[in-house]
Amino acid sequence: MPRANRGRIMNRRHPRVRNPRRESSKGQVMPIFALVVVVLFAATGLAVDAGMAFLSYNGAERAAAAAALAGVPYMPSGLNAGITGTTPEANCANTAAAAACAATARDGLKNGSTVNGHTVSVKVSRYPATCDGTVTNPCADNKLTVQVTAWVQPTFLRVLGFGDHAVTASDTAFFLPPISLGQPGAQLGSSVGNLGVSGNYYFLRSEGYGNPRSEGDAYDPYNQDTTFSCGSGVTTDPAPNPYGPSTDTHALAANMTPSPTDVSDGTLTGAGVNKLPERGGYNFTLQVPTTGSYPLVYNPAFAPDGGFNPSGGAYNLHEQDGSFSGNAFTDQYSAMEYTVFRVVDRFDHTQDVPLSQIWVDPLNVTITSGAVSSIVDVANGQTLSATSNATAFAYVRDYVYHSWVSVGAPSAASASWTSGGTTYNVFHVVKTLSTPLTASTTTSYRLRVDMLDYNGLRPADDSGASKCSRAHKGYAVQLAYSGGTQCTDCQVSALDELAVYTPIITSGSGGFSVPLFSLPADYAGQTVNFYIFDPGDVSGQNAISILNPDDKSCGGAGQGGCLFSTTSGVPIYDLGMSRNVSPLPAVVNTADSCASSTLQPNTNQALINTYPITNSCGRPATFFNGHWLLFQLQIPSNYAGGYSTTPSTSGNGYWQLHYSLTSGTASDTFTIAVNYANSPVHLL
Repeated sequence: MPRANRGRIMNRRHPRVRNPRRESSKGQVMPIFALVVVVLFAATGLAVDAGMAFLSYNGAERAAAAAALAGVPYMPSGLNAGITGTTPEANCANTAAAAACAATARDGLKNGSTVNGHTVSVKVSRYPATCDGTVTNPCADNKLTVQVTAWVQPTFLRVLGFGDHAVTASDTAFFLPPISLGQPGAQLGSSVGNLGVSGNYYFLRSEGYGNPRSEGDAYDPYNQDTTFSCGSGVTTDPAPNPYGPSTDTHALAANMTPSPTDVSDGTLTGAGVNKLPERGGYNFTLQVPTTGSYPLVYNPAFAPDGGFNPSGGAYNLHEQDGSFSGNAFTDQYSAMEYTVFRVVDRFDHTQDVPLSQIWVDPLNVTITSGAVSSIVDVANGQTLSATSNATAFAYVRDYVYHSWVSVGAPSAASASWTSGGTTYNVFHVVKTLSTPLTASTTTSYRLRVDMLDYNGLRPADDSGASKCSRAHKGYAVQLAYSGGTQCTDCQVSALDELAVYTPIITSGSGGFSVPLFSLPADYAGQTVNFYIFDPGDVSGQNAISILNPDDKSCGGAGQGGCLFSTTSGVPIYDLGMSRNVSPLPAVVNTADSCASSTLQPNTNQALINTYPITNSCGRPATFFNGHWLLFQLQIPSNYAGGYSTTPSTSGNGYWQLHYSLTSGTASDTFTIAVNYANSPVHLL
């Protein structure tokens, strides 16, 4: 029997079973791949073009922000009244708009230019966007909005049918209004006849270069040595300065580029045009109406007269006080210089345009039997009297000495005379104002007051005749219409800093308040620095404090407000002889053993004792003599800008310096400065 093939597996080839689904997938790969490529291309294009759009928008936004910051300083007059929030300026036609458009052009987005095949648009308007300038819907004077429209050209997305599209960005900038130093109205400082009348509280003061800083002018560069001789009859040298040299210069001079000595830009030519001293002079902002006005200075010549004044005592200009030792020494006199500028940008005075300049010879005035009997022009030694150069004498006596004089357009011919074939003049005119100051492209002008050497030469700091100048100049500044009447809708205020002499008259022991600076409601929540120099030599026991015009809690309307205090504290610092101190020293308004219980300072109040009420602690009587004090004022967030009582005006209150005295009559010369702790121009 044949053997069976048991256990052997037959190796048979089976036919493959076909899978129709697997075979159909081969045809789907290419369409899916194509779809993925399209999606990736679109995503890449979207990312790239979206990035380009973002960069374009970001560039437009930066340009709008820069433009708003550049244009807002020219507000409100730098933009036509017809330009509102709803009616923008699109042609860069006004001063503010032109400055804004220039800024966008620097960023590559010039108004009307073609970028990416389309026209760039820059629109400038007031804020808010819905304002139309009506009484019910007013526009802000200190805010400016700039809108920039540019175009983006897609690259990848154009393949997918997307076309060019616009990107629009806007930004709004605002400025904190300048802090006005001084007192309300068109006159800053007093004449002899109206001191204490109609809100006149002090004479403006500027000290000669050779006066010790302890006289009260913080910007005297006095640093006498023992080897210098003043000459001109002075046989003894001044004592070395016990308070050291000044490192301070006027704020405007310190920030000016190029040097403030060069004001010649083609509008002023002639002798003396480059006489502005390096340390800078006192500057005054002149806000004028459309009808126009002229700047006037009371007693424009340094004219010491022995302290004569029919009213007597404290009511004279005190030009011969302190270190001014006598009328025989010509080097102790100073000529006065007055330069008027047009302000182009209130935050950048390097752009100011000089309009006029004069300087005035110093005068030696002799009083006999209560009247001016003779006047010597110290610069040239000529004597004016009823028998010598009588016509010029009468004019200078009646219209220059203790009188208001137009420093923009003085009557120079009337103060002129001829002697020995030589013509002399009290006034030296470089250029006069051909027309009154009017509000057109700018609402403000600037008057700079400088002290020169007695002979009209530009002083060199701490050298030459400048070291001998002992002048204590008393004057006032006013804006008046062409007929001489004081302007009713003008404002004169000091710019950056102010030096004054004030006779402090109280009824026995009491108080005396002096308006110092105006702080609009825009400063609510901000920190303001108030500086006062040399408050330590008031001739009477004294404490000084700052009064807030917005505070009615003490019933202080009659004195201009109540003592400023905050729960967060009012730090007061003794900076010493210079404002530029870093870091700040320890506060000084802490418990004071020299103070009375009623005038006890604490860190929550803007009050400090400058003269000891009792001297049992041995503290020097002139504790802060020749020093700067800094009050850091944190303005409350609900500050409304003052209330409508003299000497405040509604919404624009004047903060007061208040003296608390133990004697009935005192006097003081001091320098003040006020500034905002940060930049006044911001993005909204």
